[in-house]
Amino acid sequence: LQSISVGDHYVHYSNGDDIKFFARVELGRSGGIPDVAAFTIILYCLFIVTFWNSKQESEALILIASGMISFFSINPYLIQLVYWRIHMIEKQR
Repeated sequence: LQSISVGDHYVHYSNGDDIKFFARVELGRSGGIPDVAAFTIILYCLFIVTFWNSKQESEALILIASGMISFFSINPYLIQLVYWRIHMIEKQR
C-alpha cells in the first residue's frame, strides 16, 4: 500500500520479513511450490520407470524427455506468477 501512495518515489528495502512472507505464502499448504515439487517428483518417477531398461542409443531421447518434464512441471507455477504480477499492477492503478 505504501508503494501505491508514494508512487514512483517508493524504494523498497528487503529484510527478513520478506523471506518469511514468501515462505508463509509459497511454501504453505495452499502455496504453489509444494504442488510443483510433488508434481515434478511424480513425473520423474514415471520417467525413470519408463526408461529403466532402455537401449544405449536412446540417450538423446532421455535428455529431451527430461527437459520436457522440467518445462511442463515448472510452467504452471511461472504462469501463475505472471497473473499475480498483472493483478498487482492493475490493483496499483
